[in-house]
Amino acid sequence: MSEPVGIGGAAANHSGDTAAEAEVRGLVLAMLLAGLAGIVDAIGYLHLNGLFVSFMSGNSTQLAVALGQGNLAQAGAIAGLIALFVLGAAAGQALADFTGRWHMTWVLICVAILLAIGAIIGAAAEPMVFAMGAMNAAMRRAGSTPVSLTFVTGTLVRFGQGLGDLLVRHAKGWSWVAQATPWLGMVVGATIGGAAYMQFGEAATWVPVSLAGLLAACSAAILQPD
Repeated sequence: MSEPVGIGGAAANHSGDTAAEAEVRGLVLAMLLAGLAGIVDAIGYLHLNGLFVSFMSGNSTQLAVALGQGNLAQAGAIAGLIALFVLGAAAGQALADFTGRWHMTWVLICVAILLAIGAIIGAAAEPMVFAMGAMNAAMRRAGSTPVSLTFVTGTLVRFGQGLGDLLVRHAKGWSWVAQATPWLGMVVGATIGGAAYMQFGEAATWVPVSLAGLLAACSAAILQPD
């Protein structure tokens, strides 16, 4: 009877190792995707003189400020960006639902195409905003860890809550540390995007196009996270 138990234990350990490997792989992907969003957002921010293409919390604040100041033209432009982002998120989710287990690959292919369209017509904001909305459907979890791709406020909140639990000795493990991964990816990506735009101007948009295409190709070769 001891042999089957040993076999079962080995199988359980193998399953645990596989789950851990999948979570690590998912976190690496989340960091790269957040980096892609950071590159695009930095380029968009500089090109649009202070507006964002993925950070809709910032745009919502600026919308309210424009309305409060009676600047209806500016408010209309910002509201258009927010609406495009929402439509992009809806389209990305519909595509992810339709394509099933290959959802990440197809979503990233569409993101790359949209970013390429934006690059061709001079870092145009509309396809870039739509692409960033759609990209959120590429993945939502890395194993058991929820991830955010185009915004990091929730990520920082979850990291801070985990830190608070640690300080009062209520923390259960160190999984909360993983919440810093997308934030780090976005900051590094935004740094690269800002530097690329200062160096190459509108042509810097081809940097995230290339990265999105590369990530789409890589995602086709792995078991895709949720």
